[in-house]
Amino acid sequence: MDESGYGTFETCRLHRAMSAFRSNPEDICSHRVLLSLTHTGTLDERITSRSDRSPDQAARLFRVAEAAGFSYTDVGDSLEDLLMASARLLAAYFLVLFTTPLLASDPHPPQLNVSFLAQPAPIVQDGSTRLVYEMVITNFSNNKYVLDAVEAKAGTAQFTFAGSALAGMIIPLGAWGQPDGSADRTVNGGRSLIVFLLLDLGNSKAPSTIEHSLHVLDDKSEAHAVVLAPLVVSNETPIVVSPPLRGDWIAGNSVSNRPDAGHRRAVLVDDGHAWLAQRYAIDWVQYQTVDGVRTTWKGPEDKNDSYFCYNQPIYSVAAGKVVDMADGLPENVPHSGKYAISIDFNNAAGNHVVVEIAPDRYVLYAHMRPGTVQVKVGDMVKVGDILGHVGNTGSSTEPHLHMHIDDRPSFLGGNGVPYEFTEGSESGPVEANVSSPTVINFGPIGPQRPFTNDYPAENALVTFK
Repeated sequence: MDESGYGTFETCRLHRAMSAFRSNPEDICSHRVLLSLTHTGTLDERITSRSDRSPDQAARLFRVAEAAGFSYTDVGDSLEDLLMASARLLAAYFLVLFTTPLLASDPHPPQLNVSFLAQPAPIVQDGSTRLVYEMVITNFSNNKYVLDAVEAKAGTAQFTFAGSALAGMIIPLGAWGQPDGSADRTVNGGRSLIVFLLLDLGNSKAPSTIEHSLHVLDDKSEAHAVVLAPLVVSNETPIVVSPPLRGDWIAGNSVSNRPDAGHRRAVLVDDGHAWLAQRYAIDWVQYQTVDGVRTTWKGPEDKNDSYFCYNQPIYSVAAGKVVDMADGLPENVPHSGKYAISIDFNNAAGNHVVVEIAPDRYVLYAHMRPGTVQVKVGDMVKVGDILGHVGNTGSSTEPHLHMHIDDRPSFLGGNGVPYEFTEGSESGPVEANVSSPTVINFGPIGPQRPFTNDYPAENALVTFK
């Protein structure tokens, strides 16, 4: 026996255990041997009761021990060094024992894959900073889930969407029919849905990320929480452009989260990718009060020249290069329920002009009157140049200017990006069914206020000079 009370057999066990632990930190047995050879019987019982310690925790124990001074080199180490190393290892063990959290994961996590159509970017609309984006949820199982609530945290602002409000933000992909109630929030096996999100941050700046949690009920009505990785928010500011028109106009279908928001929900697939080019599109129309009613025309309803905005000049909102255009397509008969041509992906914009105003930034001006397009591909245009005149061609039910900015030179196959207008006057939101294929009805219109660098509220009355 040596003076420390350790015999040759115990010393060899210690050497072997330390060598095994050094070569394989996941070796639970070796770490138990090391700790049991420290003359602490109560600790030996503690180790036995913790025999379920995971390899990850053992590996962490070894790393902490090294940081505490544990070092094993060869069998020439003195017994005093070995005992000192064991003591340090004991301290490391207790450090890991009481600081390692025990994470309880969901034993039956919902088989829902969550993605986003595009990276959200801030826009200032009607004086408020807003984030407009879309969440795609796909059920990879045969079971159904009900989306009970969606929580979003953007900086200090927190949002919870549930019940009928959440149902109104959802569109299921494919022909599912028109269910109501909780079924509007159901993701059946092998199906997908899109959640259209709009976060109003008021005067706050947009954060760098958005945190999301989904509250889900499975087919046994058991609740689950799905916590997503933070969604990065673009730090790019909206592009600021000049007005495309002059006078008083209704910003029809400007971005909102209403269930009937036509542009907001026009998700289409091109080149194997789902796009929302019209996310921030606006249908510009004019109205007057006729016989006490606000209307967009006076005279025969089926004549384009009866509409107040018809043949109004369209101005370039920024300097750039014309990269696409079309002219010569026939006009539609207003509110007739049919188009002059068969509409497809390539002609839905009717007579139109696309101008590249910056890298990956394209302005589309659509539905122009035949014979009025004044530019050709390759032309350079300046701010305020006349590009054409308002008409009723392509996918259009009455004369108007459809304008939006996206990242590809396509009417439908691109990602719509935020933009703002330099200056003008605007009202707040107005109730109006601008996407109606028949008569457009307008609700009360409030007072206007001057603005700079702003995107108009839904269906707002905007005055450009």
